[in-house]
Amino acid sequence: MYARWLTRQRAFVPRAATRSGRGLVMLPRRALDQVVTTLETRWSDTAPRQFGRLGTSRLAYAADRVEQRVRRLALTALGRPLDAGGAPSVTLNVGHDGLDEPERFARLPGRFVAMINDLIPITHPEYETERATRLHQRRIATLVEHADHVFTISETTRAELLDYVSGAPFTTSVLHLGPALTPPTQPTRFAHPTFVHLSSIDRRKNLAFLLHVWRELAEHDGAPHLLVIGRRGSDQTALDLIDRSPKLHGLVRATGGLGDDMVAGYLAGARALVTPSFVEGYGLPIVEAHAMGVPVIASDIPAHREIGGISTIFVGPTDGPGWRHAIMALAENDAIRATRVAQIAPPADWETHFTKLTMQLEEIAAR
Repeated sequence: MYARWLTRQRAFVPRAATRSGRGLVMLPRRALDQVVTTLETRWSDTAPRQFGRLGTSRLAYAADRVEQRVRRLALTALGRPLDAGGAPSVTLNVGHDGLDEPERFARLPGRFVAMINDLIPITHPEYETERATRLHQRRIATLVEHADHVFTISETTRAELLDYVSGAPFTTSVLHLGPALTPPTQPTRFAHPTFVHLSSIDRRKNLAFLLHVWRELAEHDGAPHLLVIGRRGSDQTALDLIDRSPKLHGLVRATGGLGDDMVAGYLAGARALVTPSFVEGYGLPIVEAHAMGVPVIASDIPAHREIGGISTIFVGPTDGPGWRHAIMALAENDAIRATRVAQIAPPADWETHFTKLTMQLEEIAAR
């Protein structure tokens, strides 16, 4: 979204920047166009690549890494030092990439602005590796040392950031994300009432708990189905339940990563989205579901409360009976589901997001 916006907006003269050594270099415009084309191709793929080596041989994986490295070197060879020619400027770092090396941002022209999605490796280190926590601590230290402004994608994350950084030297503001999926012309028609879980299979997503709920639902005739969409991650218990539990065979299916069009078709045809996470920085799957008029059952956590609104059914992340009741209510009762659908408020959209972003970047550049 950001790369596409940058090529189309008219408020700024866009320059793509990338890492080179311990600094940043500015790339020619054609490099930015190439990035946009690559991203659009990747997300339209019906079977996009998974992270890491999953599904590929060691040789193929190594060859792919070499090819990526060669392409990157070819691009960075075209780079030159960042230079705004004395005009007001902003270097915008979207996401967390590279923030763990503060020297990269030490000598930037103009202002430095970053976007932070969450503080989960710091606030909930039990769901991350020790290395991930150390990296995130360094990222926040970089912001303290160099950032002029920090965008967060939720008020929940903003509050956690300001609680962690006492007396923050940077200003902050919230920019909610819009939906990335386009509603399909024809939603998927499922043979049985089907719920969708849309996320990577990681421990903080609490999918293993949801699968235990589904094992209990499987004890009864007419149990609804569950479609798990997302890459295979760190929750080995959930993966084992999906792959090996006899009670879940025929009721639960995991697709792995899918292209946007396929995800949109499945989600639009679902009885509801289910998202039982222990912790989140936002709640993008909720936004995607609401954009398609699909109700949501979500864990009762601050980020979900911020995004979900009155249409969402909130249940504690370990409340098994509560989840069973909510799932079966939406699976069996069309009137209850229709009431929830009618209560859905239109989510934030990207036009509003980028309008606010542009106004704030112009103000920051002029400081």
